[in-house]
Amino acid sequence: MKLLTIIIFLIPYLTFAQTDNKKLVDSLKLVTNMPYICRDTVPSELSVGCGDKIFWQTVKQKQDIIPFLLDKLSDTTQTETSVPNFGGQYTVADVAYTALQEIIKDIPTFELLGVEFGENGCGYCSYWNHLRKNNKNREKFQINIRNWYETNKSNLVWVESNQILTCDCVGRHPNSGHFELKK
Repeated sequence: MKLLTIIIFLIPYLTFAQTDNKKLVDSLKLVTNMPYICRDTVPSELSVGCGDKIFWQTVKQKQDIIPFLLDKLSDTTQTETSVPNFGGQYTVADVAYTALQEIIKDIPTFELLGVEFGENGCGYCSYWNHLRKNNKNREKFQINIRNWYETNKSNLVWVESNQILTCDCVGRHPNSGHFELKK
């Protein structure tokens, strides 16, 4: 009976946290600055290239926000943020995936995309070209990422680290760590 009482007591709080995380992920469309090259001690929206506050607030939610990020991986709404070196704009899906990559280290991006890293000799542009070619590619990528996560989530462990994973940035990671697969 005590357990049931505790669960009933916690339900409104769990719902509130889920609603908060959904709203936060929905606000990724407002991101105007993605991490790229940063030399600050802490990434912030005040430094171009260090990432928007909304982005880092999303990353700070760790595993609680992952299901909401997975839901956004096919959202082609464009943000105001330009993609350095490759052109075009980040979509909400691209921002969500980058946030996932800051929470979970070494997601096998190109394996899950179904393309080679250096396809046609362009390196990372294989990611951008493949996803921009067809919305079906984004939808398939979303399914593959979700399946990968569901298969591997019980084998993810927290690793303390200040390494920022998705950019050429120097400074403290806002989470002071990330998840990675058990070795």
